[in-house]
Amino acid sequence: MRKEFRSLISLDEARSIVLSHAPRSHVVAVPLSQARGAVLAEKVISSVDVPGFHRASMDGFAVDAKDTFNAREDMPVALKLKGTIPMGMPSDVHVAEGEAVEVSTGSMMPPGANAVVMIEYSQSEGDLVQIRRAVHPGENVQLAGSDISFGETVLFPGTRLAVREIGVLAALGRETVRVRCLKAGVASTGNELVAPGTPLGPGQIYDINAYAVAAAVQECGATAMTYGILPDCREEMSKTMQKMAYECDIVLVSGSTSAGAGDMVYQVLDEIGETIFHGVNLKPGKPTIFGMIDETPCLGLPGYPVSALTVFELLAAPAICNALGLRRQGHHAKGKLASHIRSEGRRQMMAVGISGDLIYPVDKGSGSITTLAWADGVIEIPSDVEYLEKGEMVDVRLFGEQDAPDLVVAGENTVLLDWLIENQFPRVRLMNTGSARGRILLEDGIADMVCVSGAAELSEGVTTIMSYSRELGLISKDSSALQNIEEKRIVGWHKDSNMRLQFENALIAMGITNPTYSRYAKTHSSVAAAVAMGMADLGFVERDAAKQAGLCFLSLVQDDIHFLIRSDIPENPRLISFISSLQRALAGR
Repeated sequence: MRKEFRSLISLDEARSIVLSHAPRSHVVAVPLSQARGAVLAEKVISSVDVPGFHRASMDGFAVDAKDTFNAREDMPVALKLKGTIPMGMPSDVHVAEGEAVEVSTGSMMPPGANAVVMIEYSQSEGDLVQIRRAVHPGENVQLAGSDISFGETVLFPGTRLAVREIGVLAALGRETVRVRCLKAGVASTGNELVAPGTPLGPGQIYDINAYAVAAAVQECGATAMTYGILPDCREEMSKTMQKMAYECDIVLVSGSTSAGAGDMVYQVLDEIGETIFHGVNLKPGKPTIFGMIDETPCLGLPGYPVSALTVFELLAAPAICNALGLRRQGHHAKGKLASHIRSEGRRQMMAVGISGDLIYPVDKGSGSITTLAWADGVIEIPSDVEYLEKGEMVDVRLFGEQDAPDLVVAGENTVLLDWLIENQFPRVRLMNTGSARGRILLEDGIADMVCVSGAAELSEGVTTIMSYSRELGLISKDSSALQNIEEKRIVGWHKDSNMRLQFENALIAMGITNPTYSRYAKTHSSVAAAVAMGMADLGFVERDAAKQAGLCFLSLVQDDIHFLIRSDIPENPRLISFISSLQRALAGR
């Protein structure tokens, strides 16, 4: 018997109903090899330094830089060659005055050496090496922890694990990772369907929807559980759909959803659950049906493949992605270059990030994990192109499926921003670039907001939206470590952060002009973690970081923090929401 459709509802109403009955995700631990496409369910804090040792970044000779200061092309300096350090091997030689050790890119730096002379500017002659160019301390050397520091938060919950995040996790030595999991039961209906690989009989067609919908489910970051083809038998269909509802978080059935005499999904749903709507004012997709089987949402998709996938994208995908904390995005993106790019004169795949319609380079070298952490994809530059103009349209090949950030916030690291992004805005990209670099990113249109330390000097078109003051000081595990600071192991700040200048000025005020840093960090949590774990004796952070880590704190200076935005940007509801939450967080301090 044919049945008339129930009242057709609008697509907006259908979407609202489905989202209000969205499935719930679960948290599971999975091997890193199986984590691609999953959604992170934990805050990832580095338990190691990356790299874990001072290493050479060029092939050449490890030296004490001062031994090369007089070297010139026409007057080379001769150093005694002590030996060679292969990659992956510990250094068993010490570089003394007038000595050098041969190293390869990635080799551990030997004690006593603080720079590498590139092989192009040197020549070995027996047990001597002729140096034809001077180097400065730190040249061609990557310091331990300079890429990722111990204790640094590198990924936040809600992050989609694509190629770059998997690379970051592998660099941290993670074997497993906690992710959000959602199981979607997928089945097709119809006596005319047979599985691919089976010979077709009269009147039969291959099942397309079960495979296409399952692939779409996986593209959303969920796990597809396939239940094959349900026959047009009410008893069998009822039994399988109840099994799907029991074993899965959402049921997706395609076909048999119309109001014809042979269509029975709506009849089964009425019997074993509750039908909430049947019929959407949409083409294709009119016979869509939605209801609940116990506590599990069930979406009946039209039988035609195009219709099924269209409705899936409009209704199922948002519900699944919402439950996982995701938003759909394709594999390519177009945008305008935020700054000019000079090519190397050869075919190049340059790592770039995306901020709105702007594309900006983030390539810090193929060995840099930060490039992976900040890059959304790559742009291809042909070998015959030497220069790309600012504003030029480019196509970005994305690193798999991922969400573009809602906002980009750059500048100084603060405990407040870390907390806000972790707890309320997981899709905000936080770039701890330091004040100066952050201002540049804001002026170029890459950053939506910048956090700066010190004086709020405003360039044209930039305005301050809020400011606050924080205490900065020394931290230690016990107060006795605050004595004889010159002899202590100190965590320093990277050069891009204004914290480095403030720290060194505070030390000078204490009569310490030449501090020795045992390691460097880019965030307050990283500094505090290093001290708390005994990897250093002292650090310089804001009071909140010391409190969170349970460390002693000696206040030294007051630091003014300012949040800046461009005054000419159009109204951005996400930025407005972020600013409001930031204001509430400041008011509650």
